[in-house]
Amino acid sequence: MADELIDIYDSEMNLLGTAMKSQAHDEGLWHKTFHCWIVDGDKVWLQLRGKGKKLYPGLLDISVAGHLGTGETAKGAGVREIEEELGLAVCEDDFCKLFTCRLAEDTADMRIREFCPTYVLKSRWKLSDVIMQPEEVDGIFAAKISEMTELFGGDIKDVKIKGFLRDSSRPAERTVAAADFAPHGENYYLKIFSTLERYTEK
Repeated sequence: MADELIDIYDSEMNLLGTAMKSQAHDEGLWHKTFHCWIVDGDKVWLQLRGKGKKLYPGLLDISVAGHLGTGETAKGAGVREIEEELGLAVCEDDFCKLFTCRLAEDTADMRIREFCPTYVLKSRWKLSDVIMQPEEVDGIFAAKISEMTELFGGDIKDVKIKGFLRDSSRPAERTVAAADFAPHGENYYLKIFSTLERYTEK
């Protein structure tokens, strides 16, 4: 995990100052991360985290996410993160904000306290257009949004996802369960996918 200087907040999102990202994760200091869910019709893109990542290696996760550097806006971070992780060029006007959520997660190595401005981005690409960032992204997949809602609502036990693994041009297919996703909590995913269902029905 590359270290960087980030802004630090109190629990009400009032700016307090700055700290290194590693310190924020060690001490459980509130900070901001960008979340973006890329949708293509009735499908949503899922990122497969790199096996070498310190946090949740090899698990499925948000289409694109990342920390805001000090003084950086959420949309500015989004433009940077999407280019870095997926090799795709976007502009700030491409994002539609859904909400800001709070994530509080404790692992064996980290105390995560994050405010997460969360956006949706309509895809104008194919999955095969993605250029995955080495060591960060091991795959990119698409799943039906309605099935993801059912999965995290407990109505079904698994779903089929299709996409590509890094360094392979051959399509990949997997059957995955809720346990194959980064553990942000069932309520997080259920809120996300039910919101995306409503968004794509507009």
